[in-house]
Amino acid sequence: MKAIITFLLMACSVFTAAGQAQLKKLLERNVPCNFEGTEIKLDTAHYAETRNVSYSYSYTYPKYFKEIWPVEEVVSEVRKRTDAYIDTVTYISPDKQASLKIFAGKVVPFPLSSKYGIKAVHVLAVEKAVDDYIKTLKAGKDKELGKVKIAFLCKGTKGYNFSICLKGSKGQTQYLYKIVVAEMPVSGDLIFSHFLYQYPNSEKAKYEALGITLANAFKAD
Repeated sequence: MKAIITFLLMACSVFTAAGQAQLKKLLERNVPCNFEGTEIKLDTAHYAETRNVSYSYSYTYPKYFKEIWPVEEVVSEVRKRTDAYIDTVTYISPDKQASLKIFAGKVVPFPLSSKYGIKAVHVLAVEKAVDDYIKTLKAGKDKELGKVKIAFLCKGTKGYNFSICLKGSKGQTQYLYKIVVAEMPVSGDLIFSHFLYQYPNSEKAKYEALGITLANAFKAD
């Protein structure tokens, strides 16, 4: 009986060590994913950087774009609608040719690392959610983009934070779409946060470099 217990303890120790080694390998990954192309210098006179504390991302926006937030329907201090898009912010260029939309997406359950400890299975579950989302994009089933002609697509990995960059077109409209997956500070769950920039192909010279710059500046904290 004692021999069996000793064997089980040794097997458990080997299994735990293998799991820790796999986790270490996963957390050490650092694969960048950025949009390629010309970028511009963003001076603070015309651009501002802001941070969303709730969803753990930061972004830069043009001060000269019009900022639009959805109007909440509130009755007696209670929201009539529980809608994730209530946190959406949209920026529209003065000539209404380009727009930038930032919004929260799906949430992936994840343990608070400081309290419960992360296991390899948790990281792999998040990566599967990211890979599934990429399949959705390729299949043209994303609710924002629909069916687009994809010119560029990449997946970034840094520990258990992921990102997706997609450049595509539909008709005469060009799209730069970026999703970052970051840990929310209170729950520890990971949330998909979205950056969608679009402009007409006829205005490429005016708006493409700006879009690439803003997209690459959108990042998880």
